[in-house]
Amino acid sequence: MLQFYKSHLMKRKDLTAVNLKLLEEKKINHIYFQFREKILPFVGKSKFAIGVSGGSDSLALSVLARLYALENNSNFVALIIDHKLRKESAREARKTLKNLKDKNIESKILTYKGKNFSSNIQKLARDLRYDLFEKYCIKNKIKFLILAHHQDDLVENFYIRLIRGSGIKGLTSLQNVFEYSKNFYLLRPLLNFTKKELLEVTKKTYLQWIEDPSNKDDKFLRVRVRKMKNKLQKEGLDPRRIIKTIENLNKAKSSLDFYVHKSEKKYLDFYKEGYSTIKLSILKNEAQEVIFRLIIKAIHFVSGEYYPPRSDSLNSLIKNISQKNFKSTTLGGCLIEKNKNLLSFFREDRNVPTETLNKKQQRKNWDDRFLVFGNLKNSQRLIVKKLGNNGIEYLKKNKFIDYGVKIPAHAKKTLPSFWNSRGELLFVPFVNFKNRKYNIKNDSFGASYLRFV
Repeated sequence: MLQFYKSHLMKRKDLTAVNLKLLEEKKINHIYFQFREKILPFVGKSKFAIGVSGGSDSLALSVLARLYALENNSNFVALIIDHKLRKESAREARKTLKNLKDKNIESKILTYKGKNFSSNIQKLARDLRYDLFEKYCIKNKIKFLILAHHQDDLVENFYIRLIRGSGIKGLTSLQNVFEYSKNFYLLRPLLNFTKKELLEVTKKTYLQWIEDPSNKDDKFLRVRVRKMKNKLQKEGLDPRRIIKTIENLNKAKSSLDFYVHKSEKKYLDFYKEGYSTIKLSILKNEAQEVIFRLIIKAIHFVSGEYYPPRSDSLNSLIKNISQKNFKSTTLGGCLIEKNKNLLSFFREDRNVPTETLNKKQQRKNWDDRFLVFGNLKNSQRLIVKKLGNNGIEYLKKNKFIDYGVKIPAHAKKTLPSFWNSRGELLFVPFVNFKNRKYNIKNDSFGASYLRFV
């Protein structure tokens, strides 16, 4: 197989001497063939993206991705995040960009332009990374992002989730394939390999890589867990035993997923206006873990948050909604309201952004929930914001009655609405409002909920 593969690649004009040398390395070929086997059924010959931090793990991924692209006559782009969390981040991103371009790898720096944050840094940094990755990939019609998570990450993640009291889903959270959002998937094909094995791949191609100083900072839980893991290994707790435990938990998770899927059809409903409901009869008829998982699904659908709320918060919620006096609460970016036989999940009415459309046939991701578009004429400018109390009052003032449309008030408040620069409400999707003062055609404006697009 190796000789056949080598002969195949030698036909490529863009194959460098470095790539040919890699083919002679048995360990690297062993890693590559498993890498290829994991991603081929998904990626095929389509363009894909990889996340590159500049560290040795992600540079190893770039080597494997390059070999895959050469073999399959396909293309990929390496995405580098400049998160602006450290003074050195911009310089490191440029250095990584040069490192990759020297190997003829298409690369792009994605820069975070939001507010600075000083607490919960690693979680927020992780969230913004995935947010930037997703937006770039969706905009460029790339369906798969490949990440360099490896076996050491898998074990460390298990310990972290164990410390936090996570259930089966949390303990097995690093999956080979994960649907981050509709038509955007994360692939982790290197979970079977150690950091040491990937370092051997990097050393064969790159002379230098970036060492993140936060990887040695004890103020971060992951760093403390890494040191603890090394001590436990000396005491005989072999990582292979942890991997075996994770494999067994994954089998249990698969069985649980089957029952969750059945319960989802029976109790959980999603609505194109951006809210969801769960029938309260689930509390009497299903196991705690199934209820737990369906609430996570409802929250994810409404808020779009990649990571669910902590398990203790979710367990408290389940306990509270069983009480007769429970009415509402907020969790995970959602307003959760109990009403008769339903538990409803709405987008929390705060921090909802305002966007401006000023280009013809422009589309924008609004609030990470709706894909909005406006077919503008001349120098027209549209403002997209939540309908809010002001919008609802505007509808009442103009004696608009939304015949046949029954949208809960909390959901209606956070719907996208289109306004002109004079403060006039022009159009509200989902409630069929069009300002009679203007000749608004059906294709002038529009909005689609992203998880339905």
